[in-house]
Amino acid sequence: MTGRKLFQILKPIITVLNAIFAVLPRFLFKMTWPILELMPWKLGIFMRYLWAKRLAKSCGENVLFETGVRITYWEEIEFGDNVAIFETCYLDGKGGIKIGDNVSIAHQTSLISFDFDIDNADGPLKYAPIRKKQITIGEDALIFSGVRILAGANLAPKTVVAANAVVKEGNYESGIYAGMPAKKKRSFEKAIEADAKAKAA
Repeated sequence: MTGRKLFQILKPIITVLNAIFAVLPRFLFKMTWPILELMPWKLGIFMRYLWAKRLAKSCGENVLFETGVRITYWEEIEFGDNVAIFETCYLDGKGGIKIGDNVSIAHQTSLISFDFDIDNADGPLKYAPIRKKQITIGEDALIFSGVRILAGANLAPKTVVAANAVVKEGNYESGIYAGMPAKKKRSFEKAIEADAKAKAA
């Protein structure tokens, strides 16, 4: 059974639990998330989704959080529908993170939505002013394992990032990217044209 079908079966239960959780203090969910990080099997996935619905700025339907996913600044993170975040990913939402529908983020990937203004440091560099810069991942994106997506990166819909790539600040049009820093290797123009024709038909 696919995750989408299972979600639809459980949706009435999820709706009731979300309504109950909505009246509970948010800090309880924030404090207990580290316990849920390593909860195994489908029970862990189910519980993490419920917690995410309470913690995130917004969280769509059928969002998968596998084991070991560490998230900070939940209140600045938006998840679309049918998003999958696999094992041991790290999301720092300090500067804002927006993830579109149908996005898959493979294991050990990091999204860091801030950097340091080291040119204006007054003292040790570790205390340099922080610059918040939103990360945006458009819908229908595939992020493979070990990728680093840095502050200010904006990925267009239908984008693929190869394993271990480093995506720096900037705007990335649809295509396949690889390398450190990530560079475009090929486009999806034909696929985009086909989608547009299908929607117009």
